[in-house]
Amino acid sequence: MNAEGSNEVIGRLKALQRAVAAGGRFFDPFVASRAQDDLRRAQERMRLGEETTVAALVGGTGSGKSTMFNAITELNFADSGDIRPTTERAAACTFNVDAESLLNYLEVDQDRRIEHSSILTVGKDNLDGLVLLDLPDHDSVQLAHSAQVDRLLPMVDLLVWILDPQKYADQVLHQDFLAELSGRQGAMLVVMNQIDRVPVGERDTILGDLRNLLDKDGLTRVPILAASALTGEGVEQVRARLAEAVEGPSINTRTAAAELDAIAGRLRDNLGEGEPDVAGAPVDDINDRIVRSSGIPSVVEAIGVSGESYQAPALVVPEQPANTMVHAIRDAWVAHTRQGLPEVWQDAVTAKVSTADRFRRELGNAIRTTPLPTISRTPAVVGIVVLVVLILAGIGIALFAPWELPVRLGLGFAAVAVGVLAVWLGRRAIRAGARKAADAYDQTIRAAVAEVTDEHLVSGPREILEQHRITRTELHSDVFQNSDGLKNSDGLHSEE
Repeated sequence: MNAEGSNEVIGRLKALQRAVAAGGRFFDPFVASRAQDDLRRAQERMRLGEETTVAALVGGTGSGKSTMFNAITELNFADSGDIRPTTERAAACTFNVDAESLLNYLEVDQDRRIEHSSILTVGKDNLDGLVLLDLPDHDSVQLAHSAQVDRLLPMVDLLVWILDPQKYADQVLHQDFLAELSGRQGAMLVVMNQIDRVPVGERDTILGDLRNLLDKDGLTRVPILAASALTGEGVEQVRARLAEAVEGPSINTRTAAAELDAIAGRLRDNLGEGEPDVAGAPVDDINDRIVRSSGIPSVVEAIGVSGESYQAPALVVPEQPANTMVHAIRDAWVAHTRQGLPEVWQDAVTAKVSTADRFRRELGNAIRTTPLPTISRTPAVVGIVVLVVLILAGIGIALFAPWELPVRLGLGFAAVAVGVLAVWLGRRAIRAGARKAADAYDQTIRAAVAEVTDEHLVSGPREILEQHRITRTELHSDVFQNSDGLKNSDGLHSEE
């Protein structure tokens, strides 16, 4: 496996792991379970066979898979015969590669394994590095056989479909198997076996018909070879295709990438295209409606104008918001947070929002427990006292001071003017204090309302939507953008 391809597959794998960790519990249970299993298999496959190409001969009853297996390996090892189904268990032939751990993982029995590099063969083979599997018939009447095929298919690197002239158009084959594997066509090969049974003049017709069927399955790039395992015709071409796959630097990378892309595709079906905004303007609008419906602006205004009086007014505590108002706010918020999400995510978001009655109680408690400010009247009292003292002082100066009358009158009026200034400054200080207290109360009670809103309406959905965002972002990340390049970079091309 080349380093670039390996890094891309690892990037996909990590992105999927993060996506499943963030949103796994919100996926369809079957999809989530399958994703976990597929991820585990992909990891294990990469660990066990980075330098090994696994090819599997797949086909229906009577297609001649086992005979083709023997022809390719040049060993009479696989079961073949007239009794169907013949292949009860998967068989494997390894070509100069240590695949013990891999075959254990693939659950190929010890007595169903053979090494091509043995006393039966001499010299280096161009298939060195290959593990060739002969799988049970995919359409076997024995369910254990088809189940084994279903389990092994996601683990192999090259699927070699062995078809025969009698059953190549079988509807079950195309609908249940071939059409489902269009995402892996870069790592597939179709062999029309038993071509010796077809008259030479009819071969082009039957191969053309097969081409049309594969195109309808979405397998437009899958090559077709004609061969006869019994006579040996075309077997060398099949071996050449296998050798080409073995020599390719990234066959395992493409297989792992295709599996991971398929997992990501299935998981994307459980996600929305985005997340509704649960911050900023939508939340500010809710808090503003609560503040207005509770009469808080009127209380703030009353605090602000209370500085116009020397006496402290009796301020009224804001009202608990109306029940109908709170229900309307809560219902509108729930509808907003559910927008564009699949049902399971919608349910999770809704479950995190408090009931309207609880939300209203908490709002009322927060409003009632926010203390009204106390505005000091001390500056006004001090100003009045200063004014009285200076008036008396001014009268005393004007009447009894030892200076000329104009001087005494001037000093007396100056003293009174200073006293009037002291009163004005005191009143101004009260007004400023009242305005400051009104602003502080407004900020405090709005913060209290916002805290209740966040706790009972926003924080729960925000947590769920953040998990949705992480999941969506990971499944649409750039690591999945090069999947076509990985799939199309193989050395196998459709027949012209």
